[in-house]
Amino acid sequence: MKRLLASLGAFVVLAGILFVPALLWDVDLSAGDAVNEPTRITSYDAEFTVSDAGDLSVVETLSVAFPTGDRHGIFRFFDRVDEAVPEARRIPEDVEITMDGGEVPVDHTVEDGVYDVYRIGDADRTLNPGIHVFQIRYRVPTVLAPGGPDVDTPSQFYWQLVPEGWEQDIDSADLTVHLPEAAEDVQCVIGTEAMGTSPCQVEGEGTTTLTVTATGLDDHTPVTLIAGQAVDPVEPAVTRPWPPRLDQVTGPSRVVLGILALLGLGAGGLGLFLAWRSVEHSPGFPLQYAPPEGIGPAQAAYILNEKTDRTAFVATLMHAAERGAVRLDRGPDSWTITDARGPEGWDGVDEVTFGVADLLPEPGGSFVAGRKDVEAGRRLKKELASFASETKSWARREGLLVPAGAGILGAPLVLGAAIVVVLVAWFNPFDLTLVGLPFAAFAAGAVPLLQTGAATKRTATGRDLWARVGGFRRVLATPSSQARFDFSGREELYTTYIPWAVAFDCADEWTEKYRFETGSEPPAPVYFAGYGGYGSHVDSMVQDFESTVGSAISSYQATQRSSSSSGGGFSGGGGGGGGGGGSW
Repeated sequence: MKRLLASLGAFVVLAGILFVPALLWDVDLSAGDAVNEPTRITSYDAEFTVSDAGDLSVVETLSVAFPTGDRHGIFRFFDRVDEAVPEARRIPEDVEITMDGGEVPVDHTVEDGVYDVYRIGDADRTLNPGIHVFQIRYRVPTVLAPGGPDVDTPSQFYWQLVPEGWEQDIDSADLTVHLPEAAEDVQCVIGTEAMGTSPCQVEGEGTTTLTVTATGLDDHTPVTLIAGQAVDPVEPAVTRPWPPRLDQVTGPSRVVLGILALLGLGAGGLGLFLAWRSVEHSPGFPLQYAPPEGIGPAQAAYILNEKTDRTAFVATLMHAAERGAVRLDRGPDSWTITDARGPEGWDGVDEVTFGVADLLPEPGGSFVAGRKDVEAGRRLKKELASFASETKSWARREGLLVPAGAGILGAPLVLGAAIVVVLVAWFNPFDLTLVGLPFAAFAAGAVPLLQTGAATKRTATGRDLWARVGGFRRVLATPSSQARFDFSGREELYTTYIPWAVAFDCADEWTEKYRFETGSEPPAPVYFAGYGGYGSHVDSMVQDFESTVGSAISSYQATQRSSSSSGGGFSGGGGGGGGGGGSW
């Protein structure tokens, strides 16, 4: 269940990353970036013809003044979003463009899933200074929308005759609109609510032809027309069941979206299958009343859960102390580890426990771990790394663990798929971030492969040892009502097994078991010199010891961060027809 919850959580996060463009859809990340537009439109003539079927044909004739010879041409972009009909996508068709009456190179791209951009001009040459005339022909299907609150007719033509996105100032605009029925409730405004509006000069209300004129339009100033029509509205030719902000995420095709969903299910299933294959099923843990011979607490804990951590290191030091190899003395702000009996004291200990002798400078010597001791922290950090490496090497050397198939590539595969998700969300090369859905599903399904132990499996010998270690932990951790432990005549086993209980993270349970079985408080380990009290304080003793080790290491790491951070430097209007253009 934990693995499934981990996969579900990972999928929510990764899928959420794919939806980031939708969250940022109406956020202008380039706000404040000034655009230096040297050209101006001296004449903007456009003719709009709406057919009986509701289709719109447009001819725009733009006279553009180029003061310098460093521009290649202009660009024109169309916004597919119609704010009056949110489900509609107004996509221009049959686009034809000429310059100065002749052919001109045109490059068409779709940006952010909602902008059709036409770059007009030759990238290999620039235009001569002067006036150049661009004619842009296109059609937009089914533009008659249901009537809104501004008209009393069944349908309306609501359009930006001059779109808001033009970078150039416009000296004059002459706009003609041909409608299938007489225009009613005509309204025309220049500008937007944010910048302020003024009425247009419009003629022809009550007829099928409207003429609109405007002069002195600043850049980014739209001219918007609403005209009621006594005809039924027409269904948009292109619709989406989702809001426009999701277009960059879902793309334009429901079929492609369905295919991606199926691929996502397959990839997620593959990830879950690989994660399931990496799971080692418990061999069962028959009760064991003593630890397996020849190993120490850290080795047992590693075989049990394939983890090495600071607690296991502390348990190993306690095991060495319990065996009489070292003595642990607590000071006001430190712990001292002292070699108790020289080489003789280390006879018979397991190889991992023997490895902690490297902390001591010499036979009979001592090592002091102070909370703020930088040098002690450096030594401890090095020894912890060596301790973890030696524990893992021991398991492989003894043939207890071997590399495990798909688990070996688990981390690279999961991390690689997650990186693909981030790259797709950031660059969105197809204006369809859900192309990353299969990668997100695979990474989420296979995320348990990142867990400790996924890259290895226990051999038959390893599983046998796993069963015995697990059985011993059951005895230490299970309440007496389920598994009793006879302390009669061998109360010393309580302190003998404390290092194992610490390594297994069940010291409190082991203490409570002694208290229940004997009816008395457990004794404190004799090797914790300077720490009085009963055995019920074992957990606090371990925490104090482990905290001291951690503080020393943190003090050392702080010096590394501060030494590596030196240096200097400086810190230092609605409706359809949206779009615009500029020069390039």
